[in-house]
Amino acid sequence: MPAHVFVDESKTKGLLMAATMCPAVDVNAYRRTMASLLMPRERRIHFTKESPPRRRKILGVIAEFGLAARLYQVDKNDVAAHRACLAAMVRDIAGSAERLVIERDESTATLDKQVLFRAARRYDCAESLQYELLAAHADPLLWIPDAVAWSWVKGGEWRDLVAPYSTVIRV
Repeated sequence: MPAHVFVDESKTKGLLMAATMCPAVDVNAYRRTMASLLMPRERRIHFTKESPPRRRKILGVIAEFGLAARLYQVDKNDVAAHRACLAAMVRDIAGSAERLVIERDESTATLDKQVLFRAARRYDCAESLQYELLAAHADPLLWIPDAVAWSWVKGGEWRDLVAPYSTVIRV
């Protein structure tokens, strides 16, 4: 079954890119569910700005989706690490994902496009994988990897809540 992959990163303690895989058939329903969690006047959910009770509620909803998260982790946060994580991600989803959506970071957008272009050709998925860089508010499913990455890096109770569906991949 084809999947859509949504990616966000944390640059705390090195680099951690969280990639959450959503079955294509569930994308619209999960978008609606995530959008329903917005507070009045919010454009997006950004985990660093949420209260602990609200974080628990959001993570509970995410856990109910039954998604898988791959956490691409590197000790350094530099251009080489960023490239390596993106390339590893494309390698891992080639053949199973039809769409890759990455939260747009203006400081790395040009690099991201170059790496994705090369990796899609290298892993023979240039024709089958669409990829795009979007602002965080543009797709509610980008809020999921934001929550997972934040929780993993924060550790403790937060990591415990996302650990059951998260796999760490050291790059």
